[in-house]
This record gives sequence, C-alpha cells and structure tokens, in this order.
Amino acid sequence: MSALGLASFYTMPLYAKTTKDIVKYQDTPNEGKKCMNCMHFIPETNKCKTVEGDINPNGWCTIFVKKT
Repeated sequence: MSALGLASFYTMPLYAKTTKDIVKYQDTPNEGKKCMNCMHFIPETNKCKTVEGDINPNGWCTIFVKKT
C-alpha cells in the first residue's frame, strides 16, 4: 500500500453518520419509543452514535433499537 493510501486509511472515520432526513428523525416520541431508550443514544452529549447533529432525548427515528 502506498504511503498516501495508508495515510488516507488512518484519517478516515470508521463509519459515517447518517442525516436526520434519511432516518425520518422527529423531535417527538413514536408510540412511546424515545431516543433516550435507544441503544444508539449518548445521554451525556445528547448525540446519537449513528445520526448527525443534536438529538432530543424525547425524539425518535426509524433506526430506533430499544436498550436491553
């Protein structure tokens, strides 16, 4: 692998976050499902592991996965 190719590999994020539009994010719950109860939600920062931007703890999107 060339030095340039190797440098690009190490500076790329392991995954890219998706936009709120793609996952149909909304600032309100859906049938009792809320971001605060989702495995992707990071409560300390009100961020999501998979969706860009600030996330409302009472919001919801189509990739909601209930914490176990």
